[in-house]
Amino acid sequence: MLSIGVMGVRSVLTSRLHPARIALLVALGVPVVLALGGTSGARTPDLELGRYLAAECMTCHRVAAASGGIPNIYGMTEVRFSELVKAYRDKRLSNAVMQTIAGRLKDDEIEALAAFFARTKRP
Repeated sequence: MLSIGVMGVRSVLTSRLHPARIALLVALGVPVVLALGGTSGARTPDLELGRYLAAECMTCHRVAAASGGIPNIYGMTEVRFSELVKAYRDKRLSNAVMQTIAGRLKDDEIEALAAFFARTKRP
């Protein structure tokens, strides 16, 4: 029989939930809802992922000027940023470059980028 102390359970509960950790929790009889923190599916966007993915965005948007065709995305609200990028991804907005870039992004990556740019000022 597998024995795990309170600290062991706490470390499993507070770490990122890898499928193997979820399986361990189920095997131990710990309700997975408890492991997920009782949230209703809401997750905090991964700012480090956003920072990593933003390098490609900054190629063009770093030089964005008020009079230019490239918009300033620094400080843009998360909701607005996500809506725009998803519209390019779904080809509801036309711009071949943005459609190509956004077309490679998954929802969680867009959320991470939105969170990063909402909290970042133009360099």
